[in-house]
Amino acid sequence: MSSFALNPVASSSMTPGDIFGAIILLAVLGTLSWAYIRFKERGFRPRAVSTSLNHDQLADAFERTVAGAGWTIIDRGLPIIAQSSFISGIRQQIGLSVTVDEDGCTARIAVLRYSKKTLGEPTKAYTLRWRISAFLREIQRLDAAAVLTG
Repeated sequence: MSSFALNPVASSSMTPGDIFGAIILLAVLGTLSWAYIRFKERGFRPRAVSTSLNHDQLADAFERTVAGAGWTIIDRGLPIIAQSSFISGIRQQIGLSVTVDEDGCTARIAVLRYSKKTLGEPTKAYTLRWRISAFLREIQRLDAAAVLTG
């Protein structure tokens, strides 16, 4: 038996081009993963809407669209806070702050608490995005002149 057959490194058919290709593949996968995490986080970024609706109408819309389906209002102060149930695995929170000015109200909705996976990817980001989007759609339905920022 030759020593060449006993040495697995010597019998490997990997070339420098194969190693370079593997490095490029890892770099592409890492970049795609980073972009996907940023996409998910952007979906639940803080949003603000200027509207002629009053505080009570905004609070009612928040409760109807964000709370429900396992979420409850845990604080009706400022901010108004909705929280997910513990059954869903981790408690997440969305808050609504309302400031009153001469033109009406400005409502700021933001995620106050969310969980992350080991590598920093937010968990259940789509649920947060859906709830925030539902609130914003409801405000625009109630007040067609509402101005969304953020």
